[in-house]
Amino acid sequence: VIDVVCIDKNNECSPVEVILSMPSSDSTVRLPLSPRVDPLFDYSETCSCTFEVVECVALSNCARFETIFVLEEQQQQTNIDLRQNITLCADIAGRYLTAYRLQQQISSQRTKSSSLLERAGLTTWLDLPGAVDTESNLDNNLSDKQCSEIISLAQRLSSMDGALNLSSHLGLIAGGLAPRPNRPDREVVFRPYSSRDAHILLQLKRTVEVVSVVGREEDGSGSGKRPKYSRGRIKTLLDGALSAGKAARNEDIVPEIKQLKEYGSDGTPPKGVADVVAQAAIEKAVQPSVESCVARLTAMETADDIAQLRQRVNEIASSLNQDSQNCSRLTKMANELLHQPTILLREGKLSRSEIEDVIKSIKVELRSHA
Repeated sequence: VIDVVCIDKNNECSPVEVILSMPSSDSTVRLPLSPRVDPLFDYSETCSCTFEVVECVALSNCARFETIFVLEEQQQQTNIDLRQNITLCADIAGRYLTAYRLQQQISSQRTKSSSLLERAGLTTWLDLPGAVDTESNLDNNLSDKQCSEIISLAQRLSSMDGALNLSSHLGLIAGGLAPRPNRPDREVVFRPYSSRDAHILLQLKRTVEVVSVVGREEDGSGSGKRPKYSRGRIKTLLDGALSAGKAARNEDIVPEIKQLKEYGSDGTPPKGVADVVAQAAIEKAVQPSVESCVARLTAMETADDIAQLRQRVNEIASSLNQDSQNCSRLTKMANELLHQPTILLREGKLSRSEIEDVIKSIKVELRSHA
């Protein structure tokens, strides 16, 4: 669970504090941050957000290290005008949780072999077998040096959010069409016949398998039923990326890639040809996979909202009148009133704040007919 608290800037305390907690072990870590850490944040009023990490996975290889979170917003205290601050809170929560965990791995490795860490580098070292410390407890006795390292790491991390952005990003990675983070200025060369570039598909597949196993274990029943929070969003993202990566290398889907076949696994095709083929792969393979993935994620996101909306409205209808005949009439009316909001939810055109307004409106309508 992550709390991001923005205190009034006139308060003597730190304007922003990130609180990491693990309810199962009563462990808590408090990270006070200075205003310069996130200058875009609005410090003019108090803003508090609490998020729970309901899904998490790391995609790590020699070219990149990425953590993917699903954060559920548990509660927030902010003005509606500060909705942008909620997005910034989520960004801060993800970056500082990642930075904290990375720093803990660094501290653990330093006690074993600092030379290995210095020689291999952070991201490469994390990819070594057995190098990752799997201890899950939070260390709440951080030194000033550790806090400084966490803040420094968090500031170096970049983040993105939203189904479309994440799906597009992962799809390009899987297709061998994304720039390398450690070489952002290096031109991307699309090599659909390169076995080395295609290795990312195996890495993604193994990551999907880990997410699947974790999902079944957390279900606790072994029945294969969908667990709480519709866990499986990350698996859907990675499945979409795998689909994009395979399609980008499929001659039937992207026949243009045949132009690159003569250059083999490691040859470099002319830039003009490579650019045309890469654009064809994006349009014919990556974009359709992204659209399909976003549609599935939208359906997953709205399924729980629709169920909760119907449950709350039906409870209102039941509470307004104990007479069975009248209750049945109100329930029927409630279902009719729910029809349009349900359609809007499925289309992603109804926000969670608007859901509350819908419930209030239906409650007023039902009361007038009770």
